[in-house]
Amino acid sequence: MIDDLMHSNRVYLDANVIIYLVEKNAEYHALVHRTLRQLAQDGVDLISSELVVSECLMGAVRRDNEAILLAYERFFDGDRFGIELQPVSSRVLWTAPQVALDFKLDLPDALHFATALDQGCDAFVTNDKGFTDGEPFPIVYQITEL
Repeated sequence: MIDDLMHSNRVYLDANVIIYLVEKNAEYHALVHRTLRQLAQDGVDLISSELVVSECLMGAVRRDNEAILLAYERFFDGDRFGIELQPVSSRVLWTAPQVALDFKLDLPDALHFATALDQGCDAFVTNDKGFTDGEPFPIVYQITEL
């Protein structure tokens, strides 16, 4: 499965991928770090939505964890493995409700999927079991399957 991902051109990263990386999740941090490093070294475009900033910060704010907030600040102000954060465009906003309906997603997840489609991503990496692939959307790769 990971070999297929490595042959992608544009890979969309869901918020949980970044959360596992920045918060050094015991189960997934090493896998995510290794995968992102390899994708970046191979010249694969890494894409996400600016929406991930708020999604990532939410847990740290809820837990009142200053250290994690600082880690996110450093991550988002830094290189981020070259991850391009795309603004939520009006085209994405108009597409997301249909995506939510078609794929039975909540609105934030539909915004991510619609952004991936808008950005021409051919792969979508997540650990959210609610995502499934299907034309014209990118292939979904679950972190647990990499």
